[in-house]
Parts: sequence; C-alpha cells; structure tokens
Amino acid sequence: MASIETPKSWEIWHQRFGHISYKGLQQLLDENLVEGLAVDTQSPKPDCTACTEAKQSEKPFSVSTCCTTRPGELTHIDVWGKYDVVSINGHQYFVLMVDDVMCYITVEFLKTKDQAAQKVKDYLMYLRMYKKMLCTIWTDCG
Repeated sequence: MASIETPKSWEIWHQRFGHISYKGLQQLLDENLVEGLAVDTQSPKPDCTACTEAKQSEKPFSVSTCCTTRPGELTHIDVWGKYDVVSINGHQYFVLMVDDVMCYITVEFLKTKDQAAQKVKDYLMYLRMYKKMLCTIWTDCG
C-alpha cells in the first residue's frame, strides 16, 4: 500500500525532476504519467535561477590575429559626456585615450565636445615627440 504524499510545490517538483520545465511538469500531471505526483497546483511557478544561468551563453571571443608590441602602435579613443553636472572648471565631457600595449591612460577634460579633435591632435603630437609611431586609432565611431 503506497502512502499518500502531501502535495509539494511546483518548484520542488521542478527540482526533483532535474529542472524540467513547468510546462513539462504540467503535462506529466495532466496526463497522469507519474504515479505519486502530488502537486499543489495553487503554488507559484517561480523563475529558477539555476535554469536561467544555465541557458545564458556567450560565444567565445575570436583569437586576435594582430598583436601590438610597441607603445603607441594602437590607441583606443573614446569621448564621454555630456554630463548633467558641470565640473568646477566648467567641463561636461572628457576624451579618454588608452595605449594598447602599455595600458597608459590619458584623460583630457572638455567644456564642449568639439574640443575633442584638438585634444586628439595634441596626443598625436605627444606620441611623435617621444618617437612612438602611431599606426592605428580605435574608436566607437562616436
């Protein structure tokens, strides 16, 4: 004689059946495919953190074919702003320049976005003064 089991929540059955979908559990219950499947049908069907994380995927990054080896060879440049709060000196933007090899960061603050072009020219002149040949500038086209 089988004992009568008290109904368990959808979540408990979801876990006991190896994280089967709630739709699959509902089908097992509706078609009476599992003996002793006592489900509290009034219980919630919450999102399962483990299932959500398991379904997330990201393709691996491709192997870079180009490697920079000399300082100044590749510089990443991005303009940030306009910020709601103006700085003490009236700046609302900044341009960020990062050397790919050295990870040397240069930040220039701007009052207006159109000043960015001159700051980039100044950076290029700086590289030329220190005999660092710039080959590539990488931007987000902003």
